Amino acid sequence: MTNSVQPPLKFLGHARLEADILVLSGLHIGAGKDTIEIGGIDNGVIKHPHTLDPYIPGSSLKGKLRFLLEWAFGHVRADGKPWGFDEKDGQTFYASDAVQRIFGTPAKKDKWQGGPTRLICRDAVLDKTWRDEILRRGLPLTEDKTEVVIDRIAGKALEGGLRQTERVPAGAKFKAEFGFRLYDTGDGGERDRQCLAWLIQAFDMLEQDALGGSGSRGYGRVRFESLKLIGFAGAEASTLDNVFRSHPFSKVDPQAEILTAVTAATPSPA
Repeated sequence: MTNSVQPPLKFLGHARLEADILVLSGLHIGAGKDTIEIGGIDNGVIKHPHTLDPYIPGSSLKGKLRFLLEWAFGHVRADGKPWGFDEKDGQTFYASDAVQRIFGTPAKKDKWQGGPTRLICRDAVLDKTWRDEILRRGLPLTEDKTEVVIDRIAGKALEGGLRQTERVPAGAKFKAEFGFRLYDTGDGGERDRQCLAWLIQAFDMLEQDALGGSGSRGYGRVRFESLKLIGFAGAEASTLDNVFRSHPFSKVDPQAEILTAVTAATPSPA
């Protein structure tokens, strides 16, 4: 089944989310490497090529938020591919689909009529104050963590079972920014406001989960602080720290308090 013809898209404006991402346990987002140096780190973190500062790629944030919302909406495919993957697999594409509206879809144009990807995830860079203080104290911006594979019989380190992983240490702070495009698809922008509210609730899901690799081993616990919603021109910025957490998730309607904040920040045109 494909979409019926949709009303023309009308762009309403951009909203923006800003937050500090506080690292609560060592964060590892891998850079990959083509060569291994003797005595070197086995698993390095991604760094800016000029400053060598670690950062959080926007793709990592977007991918994890999408993963969490696909599970929340029950949109997990049996083959493990992202929801909206364009393949002859019987998947139905609806223009109102929240996951595909927020994060985009590679579906062919004749299948997807929901318009452009709404979410824009920027790379999160180190907070300058935190970075400068760490360097002033002569400390490194990352830590090396040695991990051991245990021989199950001998009860000691398996031969060749030592590896070193580079992590951003607990206490590090990053500056994050997310853009969100809102369109009127014949509903005055109501569906996109709902999508933005669900996205904000996904930040709470991420706090309860983990960012980056090795989350099951305690890595990547993060917290969003000073979360602000900056809406259309003329609308006051909303502080969401006491709004976005600890709500049950509904696939039918976003949490009312979050949606109220979104609606106030993105009013319909007169």
